[in-house]
Amino acid sequence: MRPRIVPLIATLARSPHPKPTGPSPSRSIRPCCAASPPASTSAAPTATSSRSTSAPRPPPSPPPNPRPSRPRAPPTPSPTRSSASSTRRPTPRPPRPSASASTPRPRSPSRRTPTPMEVEIKLRLPDAAAHGRLSAFLAPRLLRTDAQRNVFFDAPARPLAAATAALRVRLYGPDDRAPSRAVLALKRRARIDAGVSRVEEVEEPLDPALALACLDDPARLGAVDSPIVRLVSDEYGVGGDRAPFVCLGGFRNTRGVYELGEGEGQGLVLELDETHFDFGTNYELECETAEPDQAKEVLERLLTVAGVPYEYSRSNKFACFMAGKLLP
Repeated sequence: MRPRIVPLIATLARSPHPKPTGPSPSRSIRPCCAASPPASTSAAPTATSSRSTSAPRPPPSPPPNPRPSRPRAPPTPSPTRSSASSTRRPTPRPPRPSASASTPRPRSPSRRTPTPMEVEIKLRLPDAAAHGRLSAFLAPRLLRTDAQRNVFFDAPARPLAAATAALRVRLYGPDDRAPSRAVLALKRRARIDAGVSRVEEVEEPLDPALALACLDDPARLGAVDSPIVRLVSDEYGVGGDRAPFVCLGGFRNTRGVYELGEGEGQGLVLELDETHFDFGTNYELECETAEPDQAKEVLERLLTVAGVPYEYSRSNKFACFMAGKLLP
């Protein structure tokens, strides 16, 4: 039995393997554990399909400390002549209007028509005895004595008084029907502090006969050719047909004018007033000056030497007249 088996095994080893009857397999060798491709796929897989079946690659790691990207502004073209038309230029601003070119605005009377400032020292005397003592002390320095009649004008609605303004006609002389001279004055925005009075004042001479005519017919004052009358009409609306002038009345004043010597008070001119209202009499010493502090010191020293009591005035004569009583 053994000799027959060995030749049979050798014969089988030398004989070729039987060929399969189906289609020829692909040259690529698949492992035995791999699943067979689907029946519809007969061709060998391409390179693309082989990539898809391979394991995905991990994403690249970001660089350390990444900086956020910022949009870069487009480069500005240089202002050359060729690109001047395309270069963006800032819109020019309109020029500011100057004071002369701007539309005029309505202004207050103080801004429209500046008037000179009158600065006076005003010291109030308590009674007629103090007035008589000071008058006797100053008698050697007397220059003159003036008899004054002061009359005030306004419209029926009192717009001047409401604006702290006073339009006054002053007549000089003892005879009411034959004054020696007349003066038209406008005073406004008066203020007084520690005996120093400051008030805006403008005045001009007025024909005495015309002044008497305006006392008889106050509306006639509005037709007077006068800078002060025009100022009052323009700024306060007084003097025309809608607001004619009316006479408010007034008071009388006797004024003694004195001049101090060079050694006494640097040539100051003093005015000692005795003012008669319908409701009482007021006594006051005044001195107009450009140096109120020095002048007040001279007057206080003079009153102390004369033995005359005094106090600082806190109101003017027109305020007393309008109040209808003596004010301190």
